[in-house]
Amino acid sequence: MYVILSGGRRMIRPVLFLALMVLAACTGLPFVQTVSHDTLQVSQQFVAQRLDQSWARPHGAIINIGRSLGKEAEQIIGLVNETTISGDNFLWLRARVPDGSDTGYFNLQEFLSRTEGVPVPFLGVSDANLHQATDSLGTYFYLEWRSGSSTNCVLAFRRIMSAARILPSGTNVLEAMLRNCVQGPIADALAPIQDREISFSATTGTQYDAGRGQILSPLAAPLLE
Repeated sequence: MYVILSGGRRMIRPVLFLALMVLAACTGLPFVQTVSHDTLQVSQQFVAQRLDQSWARPHGAIINIGRSLGKEAEQIIGLVNETTISGDNFLWLRARVPDGSDTGYFNLQEFLSRTEGVPVPFLGVSDANLHQATDSLGTYFYLEWRSGSSTNCVLAFRRIMSAARILPSGTNVLEAMLRNCVQGPIADALAPIQDREISFSATTGTQYDAGRGQILSPLAAPLLE
């Protein structure tokens, strides 16, 4: 599901995306109370959504797909990729309510168990090789990958609680994973997961000022469906 863009200057290839959606639709099942979360994770289809329904507003967003997983929901925001590195740039988001075993802290293995694994060009990730940085929303973690003198890729993760920004209705945790390759510095590659771009809901431009504890817009983020 990570591969949602392709071709030319790394813009979207409609045929590939339509094929992806048809494949997902073939296994999609209507949600009923007896269907387990694991079953939904495997079977529930992604559907195309408008960019202005995105839970974040990363620079270079060109497509948004999402799905409901019962009490959770996911979005994958495809980002432009102007490099020759294989694979696609994306910001993966999951909004949810933690279960009773949740520690409240970032847990890499638990996080990866909720995704489709480590995207190329990264071969693996562990707590030992993650860099760490902090912004107004809290801590985020990342790996660096370089090709030549100017192409840089990052694989970044973060967990945002409801106290840090407005989240989709009915949830109190937003988990994010970014794969981004750019012609430019690591700082440019990290931008979509940093506070300036992930603090906002694209629908309303809603942002939470974590430093002042104030909501900068009276409108809430998009509701889960």
